[in-house]
Amino acid sequence: MTTAIDHDVDELDRSGPARGPGRPRDERASSAITRAALRQLHELGYGKVSMESVACEAGVARATVYRRYRDKADLITAAIAGNSTSHRVDRASDVPRGDLVSYLEEFDQRFAEGCLEVVGTLIGMRQDPWALDLHRQRVVGPRMGYVRSLLVRAQALGQLREDADLDLALQMLVGSVFARRVAGETTVSGWAERAVDAIWTGMGPG
Repeated sequence: MTTAIDHDVDELDRSGPARGPGRPRDERASSAITRAALRQLHELGYGKVSMESVACEAGVARATVYRRYRDKADLITAAIAGNSTSHRVDRASDVPRGDLVSYLEEFDQRFAEGCLEVVGTLIGMRQDPWALDLHRQRVVGPRMGYVRSLLVRAQALGQLREDADLDLALQMLVGSVFARRVAGETTVSGWAERAVDAIWTGMGPG
């Protein structure tokens, strides 16, 4: 059955010459594809997501998805990366500790389980190592960079010592999210505050 989105995309594809490099894509189709990919990742897990299932849920032709993404790894990493920046502080943070707590809570709630599964699956895909590199570039790198920027800001404000090992602090904070997931522990209120407090206590000016 042809949907409204699929009809619009097909009309674009059939009208005149092939799409030029500067011709905009149908943003409704792009948004529908991203929403479907993220929902399936959350509800079904990475292993059960397919280009075909995403196309079906988004109401577009499979070719429409493949015109945008090379494969599932390309699709999923792009969807996660494009949907994980709303919490970021555009200006220099005046409350880096609070922003770290907020970031950890949102990351744990929205992305931790899916990201852990994606990373685990991509690590196992030794025949296609580019997929893991892509995930690191699109998702892991920017997130780690954001957390580190808050630690650097805290250091500049005198909340962390000048000699504080920020790389270690970064690893400990990210680990506080994934270690609980791996252990199967239930999320309890206040865990993010305690994780950040551990850094402030151990690396603060005393």
